[in-house]
Amino acid sequence: MSSWLKRAALAAAAVTLVGAVGLEASMAQGDPIAQRKALMKSNGDAMKAIKAVVDAKGPTAPVVPEAAKIASNLKSAAAHFPAGSDTGDTKASPDIWKNLDEFKKLDESSTAAAMKLEASAKKGDAAVVAADFGELGKSCGACHQKYRLK
Repeated sequence: MSSWLKRAALAAAAVTLVGAVGLEASMAQGDPIAQRKALMKSNGDAMKAIKAVVDAKGPTAPVVPEAAKIASNLKSAAAHFPAGSDTGDTKASPDIWKNLDEFKKLDESSTAAAMKLEASAKKGDAAVVAADFGELGKSCGACHQKYRLK
């Protein structure tokens, strides 16, 4: 294994571990706002790890677990937006609850994009991974633009 791949794998593992510990601790609290913040932070950390691989144009294997984590997180994301969790320390727009079906469709689109990225990373084509990563970013951004307060 090349030293670059070892570093990328170690970085991905560290990000995964830190994200998982933070997500688990937050989930235990039962606070939907804290839960979704932890979930989104976990996704952000995974996106950073993937970006490092994409930027380095390196082997795509370290992308697989990060994309899988994002897909898994997004599959449960809508559950972290129960009615009444639009006040307090949150950047979630009240429009989420006014347009819940659209919000869920955007979430499903991002989930599908993360699953596509995971599949392409397994195949090992760095150019396809880079393109799929861009599509995932656009998909996440579409939801954030519409439903995340600045």
